[in-house]
Amino acid sequence: MTKSIRKQKDIENRRNEILDAVERIYEKSFFDSVTMDDIAKEAEFTKQTLYAYFKGKDEIMASIYVRAANRINSMIKSKLDEKEGMTGYEKLDLMRIVFTEIAISKPFYTKMMSIYQLKDLREFKDLGIYDEILAKNANLTNYMTDCILRGKQDGSIALTVDAQSGVLFLKALILGTVSMVVYNEQYIRQELGLSPFESLKTIFEFSMRAFTAK
Repeated sequence: MTKSIRKQKDIENRRNEILDAVERIYEKSFFDSVTMDDIAKEAEFTKQTLYAYFKGKDEIMASIYVRAANRINSMIKSKLDEKEGMTGYEKLDLMRIVFTEIAISKPFYTKMMSIYQLKDLREFKDLGIYDEILAKNANLTNYMTDCILRGKQDGSIALTVDAQSGVLFLKALILGTVSMVVYNEQYIRQELGLSPFESLKTIFEFSMRAFTAK
């Protein structure tokens, strides 16, 4: 291993240690009220060290979003590897499974998704992470498109479904559903008698019927 590669690996390890600390903080506090001092204390670094790896809290939040996207992509790939020969509809339905599992295991990721789906990502051009966020979003778009086209070919998705419209529908579904679950949890529990997970699962299952070949 060369010196430059070792240095880059050390940087990545430190950044991940800081992000791990942020996730631990979320388990016991609202992230909006967390300061860089809180993060430094949890990570057992000085605040000066934090700024050596991140420009500030905004970049840390954006990095958590990228981490969530990586986790989602990894889970989708893992489930695809479990079963060969999936239909296009079955591959598309993996998103429902993955997003509901994320809502249970990593609620912080769900919140980050809801925040960053609503933001104008141009705000983050100065953070050095803008291109990576766009790439993650493009990966998801391409995955959805491929699933719809494959489903139309294998007969599992209706021929009348337009791929571009389908992707737009799914992105709006994810944005609206995740945001509702994150920001309207009390209403969902009191008025509908559903947990956030049950709500997410129900909405995704109901909406996926729009793609089913009759």
